[in-house]
Amino acid sequence: MQNNAIDFHVHVFPEHLAERAVASLAAAAGVSACGAGTISDLLETMDRAGVKQSILATIATRPAQSKTINDWLLKHQSERLIPFAAIHPDDPERFNELKRVKSQGFRGVKMHPNYQDFYPDEKRVIELARAICDAGMILLLHGGADDAFEEVMSSPERIAALKESIPDLNLVVAHFGGYKCWQDVEKYLTGSDIYFDVSYTLPYLSDEDFLRIARKHGMDKVVFGTDYPWKDAAEEIGRLKKSGLTDSELSAILHENAERLLKS
Repeated sequence: MQNNAIDFHVHVFPEHLAERAVASLAAAAGVSACGAGTISDLLETMDRAGVKQSILATIATRPAQSKTINDWLLKHQSERLIPFAAIHPDDPERFNELKRVKSQGFRGVKMHPNYQDFYPDEKRVIELARAICDAGMILLLHGGADDAFEEVMSSPERIAALKESIPDLNLVVAHFGGYKCWQDVEKYLTGSDIYFDVSYTLPYLSDEDFLRIARKHGMDKVVFGTDYPWKDAAEEIGRLKKSGLTDSELSAILHENAERLLKS
């Protein structure tokens, strides 16, 4: 199998915490995991699916967690595993931590409004996103609903407001711009200078809707993602191949767009 795909959205946990963390998250969202959530299991799934690199998108759910998580991620930074920093918007050291992880080679930051209690267009978030942009880093932001929460804090409309505030921000919005909010994705985000990842999306959209939104937005701004351990890379790549994408569109999503973005 050709190993060139880039998975822009995976979650992993330390070995001693993974089983409990995955079980707790699965119960809260009412879903089942397809992986163990460990580094070793992730690498095995990558090998089976032909995934060359994965973005580690760990979330700091409390302000004090950022440095500890980032130190752990740094230990696993490699050619195949690209960590995005965990930064909490309420961490009093957030700007210093951003400078620190940038100096250690981190290429982006992962944030999740529900788990970190913010809206994307809040002043404090815009200030942090501005710092991420100024550091030349990517912001990977959860988009849309989350099955573990009732409120949609990261709506496409609020994401559009964030991007409008920082036009030059390299922004990747997870779940194809907004999980379960794809009508508003079409209304507020398609055609904008924002990347969508396809994590936790393909089973919940028809091929017709997926292709329409992707082509309306621009195939050069869509990247592959699984949301591992919640989805399996081989299965998601199979879904993409059967969706009706052309060969050039498939190559763009699986690796070309991500390669360009990571070099920007």
